[in-house]
Amino acid sequence: MSMTGTRREAPETEIRIAGLRFAVFTTRNLVFLLAVLAMNYTLLRPSPVDLLYVLSFLITLFLMTLLEKQEVTRRSVTFILIVAAWGLSCLLASLPNFSEDGVAFELLSKTFAITIGIISVFVSMSWKKRHFEIFMKVYIVSCVIASILGTIGFLLQTELLTWDGRAKGFIDDPNMYGSFLLPAVVFCVYFLFRPRGNKVLLIGAMAIVLLGILLSFSRIAVVAVMICLFAYIFFHNRRRPRRLVLTIGSLVVIGVVLFAFASLTSAEFTEKLLDRLTFAKSYDLGEEGRYHRYLLVLPMIMENPIGLGVLQLDKIFPEPIHNIWLSSFVNYGWTGGIAWLVLAFGTVGVSIRNYRRTRNEITIVLLISLIGIVMCASLHEGEHWRQMWLHFGLIWGMNTFNFDLGAGPKARQIPPAKRSLPRRAGASRPPISTAASTSTGHVQRPMASPR
Repeated sequence: MSMTGTRREAPETEIRIAGLRFAVFTTRNLVFLLAVLAMNYTLLRPSPVDLLYVLSFLITLFLMTLLEKQEVTRRSVTFILIVAAWGLSCLLASLPNFSEDGVAFELLSKTFAITIGIISVFVSMSWKKRHFEIFMKVYIVSCVIASILGTIGFLLQTELLTWDGRAKGFIDDPNMYGSFLLPAVVFCVYFLFRPRGNKVLLIGAMAIVLLGILLSFSRIAVVAVMICLFAYIFFHNRRRPRRLVLTIGSLVVIGVVLFAFASLTSAEFTEKLLDRLTFAKSYDLGEEGRYHRYLLVLPMIMENPIGLGVLQLDKIFPEPIHNIWLSSFVNYGWTGGIAWLVLAFGTVGVSIRNYRRTRNEITIVLLISLIGIVMCASLHEGEHWRQMWLHFGLIWGMNTFNFDLGAGPKARQIPPAKRSLPRRAGASRPPISTAASTSTGHVQRPMASPR
């Protein structure tokens, strides 16, 4: 075969491989986003959403074989090691009681949950800014669907869509439901601050999601969404105090309208709200209350460095510990507790580093959303919350080199003085390229010298 024929086949092969990469990359993103959309249904274990996440991971592994250079970052490996330490400590602590009813199922549930974090790391490593924004839009749609289902369930008092008269949709419980909806509110505000986008549609979506959180009657979810909203609004408008006041005033008006709508629509809303409008319920106080249990488990942590294992506190207390910080220590041992602390505080550091490198508010939006979820998990059993591990993975997997770094730190910008340096007399000219690009975009190669 002639050299000309070989040269023609090489570009064609590269084009085919590039096309295959694009097709696999697009398919993987589609499956992953379908899993995000399906997160408003978690009544089964394993849920269809778990299978979709696993499928997206398998496609990602295939995609990595097509890449010339692997994109696994040191940060992603660090995250996987931390999560693996947390998961293995949970398994080791539970092995002595593995044969008990419900222990194996509980371990399987937690395994699927933390696996979502690992899958999110691998997926987001290849994402750019627009991919994160697409994810945020899909997450908003998923939460709008969940909120509509929960609102209908509350108005009709449908047992499948409520728990103890509180909205939950197709999610396990109202507290998990409220924490799931929380990031969508922050995402809506992010897009409202962007120059493009349908503002009316975004405000409507935010109102629906806020109504869902309100009807969940999750005290910590309501407090967390208020803190997260004000934190992001303050960050975005920190140099524009007038706009800050106007934005906060608008949110207050939306909240009052939603409260009035819920009160007029359902007579049970006011009764339920007054019942939940307290910092401490009967099950929070007393010797066996939630807050007193926090003190009782402290000696257990010191006496059990390996951990008690899952479902073992149920034999001692009428309810679980309902605190992910203490639960990681008492249930999964010192290794699990330290791994959780490293993961939680390390995520804050990673987010700050991501923002400093990119100067993009998506990094702050993801961090604030995760903080809201962790706030909810601090008063509930949140180890199996998919949305929490999803946000952990997206933050740690973010590859800042895929973002536009034009507004990044000065260290990454080329100084103007070095962009066009005058050549000294006698300095050699740069070598002439072996291929010149024509005006049509095709590559014009030099003719081969005669032999």
